[in-house]
Amino acid sequence: MNSPRFFEWFQFGALVCLALLGVTRALLLRARGVPVFVVDRQRTLWQMVADTFILACLLIWGYEVVAYAWSFRFHVGPVGLGQVLVESIPIKIAGAALVCAALLCYATALRDLGASWRLGLDRATPGPLVTGGIYRWTRHPIYVAFDLLFIGTFLVHGRLIFLVLALAWLPLLHLFMRREERLLAQLYGGAYRDYCGRVGRYLSFHRYGRERKAV
Repeated sequence: MNSPRFFEWFQFGALVCLALLGVTRALLLRARGVPVFVVDRQRTLWQMVADTFILACLLIWGYEVVAYAWSFRFHVGPVGLGQVLVESIPIKIAGAALVCAALLCYATALRDLGASWRLGLDRATPGPLVTGGIYRWTRHPIYVAFDLLFIGTFLVHGRLIFLVLALAWLPLLHLFMRREERLLAQLYGGAYRDYCGRVGRYLSFHRYGRERKAV
């Protein structure tokens, strides 16, 4: 197997791992009677549009990862989106490292969230506020994991379509993070606002026993 094919299959394997982690966790929570899939019925029209674009990016990303691994003829969008921009093996290795870090971050966040994990914004039964574990370092480890996945996938494949998807995904998910934070502030009040003061949205550094928000 040549190098490009190896990295395409590596990315496919990462997608399978991501799906297995999410599905397994969802089934375990459902078995305990925890609602996993929730719909925020208080969204504005623009929020619904943004959520639709987020879902579209995720579905296209997943399909294209599968399509390149299995050499499908059909790809989303114009043929030019399949153009290879990056072919450097060191860059592909860096991308693979980001993907591995994303999977580790995702798995750790699922473990630390416990029964508070939801797919969607849950206003009725959100579960307890989680501030320990990986949540001591970032307020949104799952979203950070997906940011790393999209960036890493572009570096692994080097194709224009994955760059376009990453450039669309990152700002859309950032807006979703901020919307979720407003909801959490309403649900948990001062406890969540204090947490936001200690921990950064994306990453925090802790030195000498004191917490300092970074980004």
